[in-house]
Amino acid sequence: MRTYADQLDSAGSSMEEIVQAALAAARPQPGLRWLDIGCGRGELLRRIRDEWRPASLGGIDAIDWLDEDLRADVDFHKVAAEDADELPVADRVLLIEVIEHLEAPWSALRKAARLVAPGGRLVVSTPNVATLRTRLELALRGNLTSFRPGYDPHISPALPHVTERILREEGLTPEPPQFAGADVISLSKGRVWPERIRLRYPALTSVSLMIAAARDGERPDPGAFA
Repeated sequence: MRTYADQLDSAGSSMEEIVQAALAAARPQPGLRWLDIGCGRGELLRRIRDEWRPASLGGIDAIDWLDEDLRADVDFHKVAAEDADELPVADRVLLIEVIEHLEAPWSALRKAARLVAPGGRLVVSTPNVATLRTRLELALRGNLTSFRPGYDPHISPALPHVTERILREEGLTPEPPQFAGADVISLSKGRVWPERIRLRYPALTSVSLMIAAARDGERPDPGAFA
């Protein structure tokens, strides 16, 4: 059985930067309804609760890891992402470092997209399989770095053009991909790419690929959910 340690380890040391980038891509503001798919212990939901005065917080996960201090504030559902049916729509839907763990990632992404309310946004992040390190390892060993044989937490690589196609088919408008988290430089004994190089070549030097998408329509007055 997958453990919470597996979930955290799979994100690596760049998780904080990935979370910050995901929140920025979500364009938070007070009074929104949020849904975190694959919420784990709820660290992301806690940050939203404490910083953005949400109208509501929802979280789903196949395993109930949610921290006790969040249970009064989060409408939690113990359900797999692939089975996320009949949930309330939300203004912001997040899948942060989740779909690579799923056996049916595209089904989960489609269901998540259908939960985005008019005027809302979805943000999905997943390991970037186009890094320089991955390209080198694929050429020399035939492996994707984040999906090496024997690394059980990651089972489903996601290509950006497929992710964008799925979101378009579900009525969302994807934005250009973004990247977060410094990758390790090959054969450098663990050194990561410096920021000046990452800014110039983000797709080659960042561990996480992030796609935000919006649904057309007018968002209801946040006061209606207060």
